[in-house]
Amino acid sequence: MAIYKHKGKWMYDFWKNEVRYRKGGFLDKQEAIESEARTRSTARLINMDFVKLCEERLDDVKTRRSKQYFREMELFFQKITPVFAHKRRIGKEDIVEYLNSVAQKSFALANKHLRWLKALFNHKEGIINPCNGIDPYPLRKKEKYIPPMEDVKKVLKVATKEQRNYLLTAIHTAGRIREINRLKPEDIHKDYSYVILRTRKAKNSDEVERIVPVNKVLKEVLKKLPMDGEYIFTNKRTKTKYDYRDKLLARLCEKADVRPFTFHCLRHLSASVMADAGVPITTIQKVLGHQRATTTDIYLKSIHASFEKGTNPLEAIK
Repeated sequence: MAIYKHKGKWMYDFWKNEVRYRKGGFLDKQEAIESEARTRSTARLINMDFVKLCEERLDDVKTRRSKQYFREMELFFQKITPVFAHKRRIGKEDIVEYLNSVAQKSFALANKHLRWLKALFNHKEGIINPCNGIDPYPLRKKEKYIPPMEDVKKVLKVATKEQRNYLLTAIHTAGRIREINRLKPEDIHKDYSYVILRTRKAKNSDEVERIVPVNKVLKEVLKKLPMDGEYIFTNKRTKTKYDYRDKLLARLCEKADVRPFTFHCLRHLSASVMADAGVPITTIQKVLGHQRATTTDIYLKSIHASFEKGTNPLEAIK
């Protein structure tokens, strides 16, 4: 029954277009009837094709991407479903209207939502993507923070032995922190001349590897690391590889009384030190992994040759 009495007051409860509408607290039945009629007349038709598209995209993300990215998408779809699901046809003007509302808070967030919406509509073949032709919002590029060498040394000084080795490995390989977390004993050459870093953009994508030469400081660090487990750096509590260590550097920076910086800032520092020392940009790109690397002798020699012109500038950090 759509209209009924509950705890002395009247309420309505009905389903329309696969959506439930329910409201109570009415003092008399006629008031509940009138309110129900108004709600029925304004109840919107749900675009089940859009809802299904979101569900399919979310399932795909769950299979292919990280848990963190999946959670972001889940929250994003919860946000946009009430906005778009009642529209029979979603056009460019609808996307622009939504993005403009987001842009009032943040241009960067609006651009992120634009990328996610493009990916959503590209998920299904044969439909015209309503995001086509929508330009990103202009952003003022923030200057990338590169921590001073003195601050990095202060952080290394207050770090434990295990933390210090972890940070030095990241600095002297210029690796992404996920690549450092995935580092295995077999990724280190037997004579410590180079290490292999691996990265993967998605769960089922091909793993991309690159070779990074080892300098004197890193060689001494690697010799001290345990090589008897599956991974070199292991979470002592769970005995598994690290996934995130977001709080590590924040705590060390606070302890060292320096401006906080992230692991990614260390990559910027490594690149900056090499650039200031005159290392060719093509070499820096290969070390950072901005291009696919090959495991050939020529590739190794080209990187080593750049460093052998003088002392590796990163060796100042130890």
